[in-house]
Amino acid sequence: MQHEEYKYDVAFSFLAKDEWLAIELNDLLQDRVRTFLYSKKQGEIAGTDGEKSLNAVFGEEARLVVVLYRDGWGETPWTRVEETAIRNRAFEQGTEFVKFIPLDAPPTVPKWLPRTQLWLGLKRWGSSGAASVIEARIEELGGKPHEETATERAARLDRSIKFQKKRKSFLNSEEAVRAANEEVEALYKELNQLVASIRESASAFSLILKRERYHIVVFGLGHGLSINWRYHYANSLDKARLDVSIWRGHPPFPRISHGFEKPKELRAERFTFDLSPSEEPCWMSSGSESRAYTTKDLASYVLKYFMNQADAIKGSR
Repeated sequence: MQHEEYKYDVAFSFLAKDEWLAIELNDLLQDRVRTFLYSKKQGEIAGTDGEKSLNAVFGEEARLVVVLYRDGWGETPWTRVEETAIRNRAFEQGTEFVKFIPLDAPPTVPKWLPRTQLWLGLKRWGSSGAASVIEARIEELGGKPHEETATERAARLDRSIKFQKKRKSFLNSEEAVRAANEEVEALYKELNQLVASIRESASAFSLILKRERYHIVVFGLGHGLSINWRYHYANSLDKARLDVSIWRGHPPFPRISHGFEKPKELRAERFTFDLSPSEEPCWMSSGSESRAYTTKDLASYVLKYFMNQADAIKGSR
């Protein structure tokens, strides 16, 4: 396929949990280049053989393929199809057409990707910088991004303003408070299932989970994990937060006596209940690397965070 015959300048491949980032990058690029984002192109794929359509997009129709990569990509039904198309194309053409953006920490890429293939670090570039790098790569591959017109810039600004209004309206509503409380309940259930699974699979240590309303504690390995959901209003999530902390010893908890040795907070993270750019409720981390989590993903993240920190602290003694 000749360069001028590409249907799309860039196609994004990603796990469902990272759709918010794909949408953000897509919005930064779509007024200058032709983009493919599955959630935005469902009308084109509807009524067709989905596997065949995605094979065509990632195997030949996209000038550049950008993969938002983390552990699990290539293992879900659709990303498996996309990975197969990318690898088949790479076998014939090399990997110059694909750019990986690792999202795990530390960053990783598939083992089949040549070591000479440079990946794009989101932490260094941020979304806007990453979009600029993607656009430059499109040009290197023969694409011709056009300069954003005043009308197109206005359309992008209009989309942003409309989303922010919808987000603000949602966050200041009884619906948001109710949804957040329901997700905290779902978080507890997911953590309970994960802890039970760990008890069955791990013989060298055991985790204990406790709950008191919106206060959840996991204890084990000589350390504790506490999760506290705090909100102040029945019709607004203003100043609401989910605090996640790692403690030496048992975390503060009702009816737990610590004697003379008080628990010491060692690490802390904060999350807020929010609306992602895909307009789905999520938990947003408030650190320097802001990221959206589903409740299921957050449960897995905080437990791994706890075990990693406890193991690191134990190993440093």
